[in-house]
Amino acid sequence: MTIYINPFEDIEEVDIEKYSKENPLFYYELPRGIFKKEGNIIQNLLNFDMEHWENLLNNRLHSITNNFAYAMFYYEKGIPDKEWYISPGFKGQSVQFFPHFKEEHYSNQYNFSYFVDTFFLKSFTVFETIGHLLFKLFNIEVNKDDWKDQISFHNAVFKLKKINFKLHKDLLKIKKSSEFTKGIKMRNDIAHNHPPYRVSSGVTIGENTYTFGVGEYTTSEEIKKVMIGLLNSIKETFEILSTHFTK
Repeated sequence: MTIYINPFEDIEEVDIEKYSKENPLFYYELPRGIFKKEGNIIQNLLNFDMEHWENLLNNRLHSITNNFAYAMFYYEKGIPDKEWYISPGFKGQSVQFFPHFKEEHYSNQYNFSYFVDTFFLKSFTVFETIGHLLFKLFNIEVNKDDWKDQISFHNAVFKLKKINFKLHKDLLKIKKSSEFTKGIKMRNDIAHNHPPYRVSSGVTIGENTYTFGVGEYTTSEEIKKVMIGLLNSIKETFEILSTHFTK
């Protein structure tokens, strides 16, 4: 069977607002200027630098909002993968993958996966940008001789323990939440491991055992839930920062 994929099919029809109805960040107004401090000329220069990073943060938020909407457009066009395999197949195959797909569904799945990739990779640039802002705000030092001591959201939260314990504790709750951990696992699988939207080989190699099965696959509905959960984590992070910096 030859399957013809149509990349970005009908993308010009996407209404961003319509397909953002489940995005908790879509109507959320990003707090501006919360990383600035009053001070002298040098502080004003630092504030200018902060404003640059806040603009970068805002652009990255805009990007993930658009990518979520595009992904939902193709999701709602139809990806019937809730039952992603049957055994035996309709024609007697031992296993039949995506038994309810018609040709257009393969294009929907392909395009959905494309924007899922971009969404997860861009989402964590939001957290890393927050990390940069926290390093700058608290003048956190980096040991340039230690390759593990890098500017990142993770490192910022860790180092805040000795600088602002209450903020550290609140941000740590985000990092330990199921929504964040599921999001980071899916991002890592996309970037470093087997992508969740592709059926794995089914081969499992143990110390003294070798097995072969149907493989693993994450349905589009499950991926959507993780995406919304990660958006919630981003929103909650902004709410925590706003609470701490606007008192």
